[in-house]
Amino acid sequence: MQQPWYKQFWPWFLISLPVTVMIVCGVIIYLAVSQGNFQMVVDDYYKRGKTINAIIEHVEEAQRRGISFEFTAQNGTLELRYKTGKPEELSALKVHFVHATQASKDFDLMMTGGADGTYRADIPENIDGKWTITVEPFDGVWKVSEKYQLPKSEFTPLRPLLYGV
Repeated sequence: MQQPWYKQFWPWFLISLPVTVMIVCGVIIYLAVSQGNFQMVVDDYYKRGKTINAIIEHVEEAQRRGISFEFTAQNGTLELRYKTGKPEELSALKVHFVHATQASKDFDLMMTGGADGTYRADIPENIDGKWTITVEPFDGVWKVSEKYQLPKSEFTPLRPLLYGV
């Protein structure tokens, strides 16, 4: 006499395949709902494009003026000074630090020049990682931006580059 179907191997094996797929799909859906807070779609492409063009114009203005800096960033201190294109009167500078992978680490500084022409400010002690450093004057006429692996113990050039704008 033959065994009933529920005591045989093959029906359970065939049933286990779609059940496994349903469980994996459930886990994927759960992860997508709970971890998927990514904002990859921009609502207004036209405004975003105009903003990018304005940023490019500011970088090109810094290139026309021949502005570049050199900086050190270590032990909780940022030192920044003009390498070329130093204006007659030093104005306040806005410095933006943007971390490559962790937006929660991003920060901004407002820096004023010292008597020797060097700008100094306190930064977080643990600044390890890849950062985009952007320097612009208080009035926002030009912009200098470059990517670096920090910390930097020696003075490092900071030039107005168009990549990564």
